[in-house]
Amino acid sequence: MSTSFLYDPLGPRGMRRARQVTVGAGVLTALGVVLIARRLDSLGQLDHRRWAILFDPETGVPQVLWHGYIATIQAAAIAMACALAVGLILAIGRLSVHWPLRLVTGAVVEGFRSIPLLVLMLFTALGLPRLGLDLSLVHVVVLAVVAYNSSVLCEIFRSGILAIDKGQTEAADAMGLRRSLILRKVLLPQAIPKMLPVLTSQLVILLKDTSLGFVVGYTELLRSGRSLVEYYGSQYSLQLYLGVAVLYIATNFLISLFAKWLTSRQQHSRRSKSTSGTDIPLTPTRL
Repeated sequence: MSTSFLYDPLGPRGMRRARQVTVGAGVLTALGVVLIARRLDSLGQLDHRRWAILFDPETGVPQVLWHGYIATIQAAAIAMACALAVGLILAIGRLSVHWPLRLVTGAVVEGFRSIPLLVLMLFTALGLPRLGLDLSLVHVVVLAVVAYNSSVLCEIFRSGILAIDKGQTEAADAMGLRRSLILRKVLLPQAIPKMLPVLTSQLVILLKDTSLGFVVGYTELLRSGRSLVEYYGSQYSLQLYLGVAVLYIATNFLISLFAKWLTSRQQHSRRSKSTSGTDIPLTPTRL
């Protein structure tokens, strides 16, 4: 049985109103879609010959979009792995018992969170070479994206760990466990399932952040679509940009599906462990 702690269940009158609002919103949405479709048809944008450019290999459009998509996935995959690792390390630093480490880590996190990603991208591409660090374009994009998103992920990890009841840490500390072991065996296994929805949202944002790579010349998906629009003309801009949007939406949808599958798997694993005979009883025994 699922119980909501955010609001009371709707009564009969509230359910009727909710259904009426849902039907009304659906009708308005359908009407808007029809009007937009008619407008596009009057402009000739729904002509099948315009949309065929997305699937015709002779035009080179599918190949260019696929190349840009692979470049986006490459940069996003590397940045996701690095940002998660760096974010977790920064979160551990912010939770350290040593105040100098907390101070330095907090300054780094707040600093990178306060700088726009576009500025970080330009500094990585233009500033680091002046310091003697020549990076490839994919490394420029990855470094800038990791610098910004790792600071955000740090706060997600930190808030998730702090959300765990302090009694868990105190009990493990009373047993003589090291703080690293407490974090790895007690806190993170409980915090990560609670953080998965927020982590998924941030990883989706990270994927879209790679589109800023066009400012430094990285040929990712958005830049590939823009170059095609410049080549074929504005009459194909709707079709080309919509093709780019579909690829982004499909990839983000797959990330969300993977997060849901991972959450359900962890919940099933916890239920299996709770029903096994090896569980330690939670009720203390009186002596």
